[in-house]
Amino acid sequence: MEKLHWSVDSLVLRNQTYFGFGWAFHEEKVIVGVKLAVKTKNGSFQAIPASYGNPREDVSSHFSGKQNALHSGFVMYGSCKADAENGDNLFLLIEFADGASVELPVSVSSLISLEKTSANALPLAKQFWAFFKRGLSLIRQLKFKLLVEKIQRYTRNRPSGSLNDVSNARDQLGVTGSQSSVLIIDHDLGGGANHYRERLVAEKIQEGKVVYIFSFHIATLSYVLMVRKGATSETLSIPGYEFLIELCKSLKIDEIVYNTGVSFARSEEIPQLIIELKKELNSKLLLLVHDFFMVCPSHFLIDDTNKYCGIPDLSKCQSCLLNNHNGFTSLFSARDMHQWRALWGTVLSVADEVRTFSSNTLELLCKAYPSIDLSRAVVKPHVVEYIDFGAVKPSQTSELRIGVVGQIGLHKGAQIVQRLSEEIMSQQLDIKIVIIGSIETQCDASVVTQTGHYKHDDLAKLIESSGVNVMLFPSIWPETFSYVVQELMEMKLPVASFDLGAPAERLASYQKALILKNFDVPSVLSELVMFHKRIYSV
Repeated sequence: MEKLHWSVDSLVLRNQTYFGFGWAFHEEKVIVGVKLAVKTKNGSFQAIPASYGNPREDVSSHFSGKQNALHSGFVMYGSCKADAENGDNLFLLIEFADGASVELPVSVSSLISLEKTSANALPLAKQFWAFFKRGLSLIRQLKFKLLVEKIQRYTRNRPSGSLNDVSNARDQLGVTGSQSSVLIIDHDLGGGANHYRERLVAEKIQEGKVVYIFSFHIATLSYVLMVRKGATSETLSIPGYEFLIELCKSLKIDEIVYNTGVSFARSEEIPQLIIELKKELNSKLLLLVHDFFMVCPSHFLIDDTNKYCGIPDLSKCQSCLLNNHNGFTSLFSARDMHQWRALWGTVLSVADEVRTFSSNTLELLCKAYPSIDLSRAVVKPHVVEYIDFGAVKPSQTSELRIGVVGQIGLHKGAQIVQRLSEEIMSQQLDIKIVIIGSIETQCDASVVTQTGHYKHDDLAKLIESSGVNVMLFPSIWPETFSYVVQELMEMKLPVASFDLGAPAERLASYQKALILKNFDVPSVLSELVMFHKRIYSV
């Protein structure tokens, strides 16, 4: 296909787990799926689905005038029992909207095996060169701010050293066995969960405690331990779960906090890790429910049809999981929902406190685990004192301008926004959509514009200057809180959302709220038009 352009910029492998990124677009056809496929020598076939539709400004600049180039980025991350290093063949499988597909061979020479090097040796030449080329493109476009943001994202909490010997770990960490400390298990993907963690870390440090954050660094496929003492912070790679247990035995861990285990390799071993730590340390165990990872590996409860599942019976969950590529399901190689619920059910049973941030989240947790005693569960909404936005007055109200805030991927409603823009075009309406942030799918630029990544302090200013007057929160899963919705409410803006999760729970008592009846896009558009007229009496 001469009109198909693509590249696998980086691909790394450790312990049968792959992480890579690149881009692909066709000048005329629409790509609907990208997978990393591995064909074994005995003829079997395994695939790791990629998240497709990420903005690639460097590709768009290089292929100037090609509309499909901008949202051509993909990221792949998952486990696969096949072994590309020992003769199995790698392919990039591209799927098109018309049902056609094409297999593109990926050279094994482009694969970086992290089994043969340490995390500290990264970035290796191949991986570094991929980022360097992207950086050069942004420099040529004078997009220095975006370049800095991407560098910070890539280097965020990258291991600066390693911790491999438990016997001298305390000396290396500069702590004593009697020093009170807290262990937090958490991803490092950003977002609301990390925001909550950082506030919790600050509180614990103020109490004079040392905080250890056990996480997983995806770019280097390595387990890391972030050590926070006073004003100092250090990130060290460690061998894995077994090492962490032995290390914690030599430390005075008063409390174990599970923030979220999303994105960890060997994800089915996280509940076993928590149970073992609780048993060995006899520490208080606090479970925080920022997502539904304790319910399903598809932690946003998005099923194999890309819709919110509603937590059906376990037999249906099992059938769904076998075909579900959402979230980080491919990291759970067993694909056994009975095993998953049994493991996490045990964790819930031994927890000293289960903390949710909305009543809806607790209700869904109880639905998934009807036989578990969740009397230790408490509903404690997030503290949002940091939000100091005043009321925001839209710069114009005569024409409907729909505002959407955030990085809008599948679970955040990217397909809803895309179809909404198509419906606006179909009806030839003078309605625009502005993404304060970016969207991970191709939308017609005549209807949808994007600001790109923004600083939190600039949100109110961007909303005012964009001309939007009705805010749409298009998330298709029952969010456990949503800082965005809270911020929009603090700004006294009209907000519309689906009848899901904590956002709808809070908007029910908000004067300028619209709870959308269903996901039918023509109906959504009609409701938004009427909502705009009601709010502004136009």
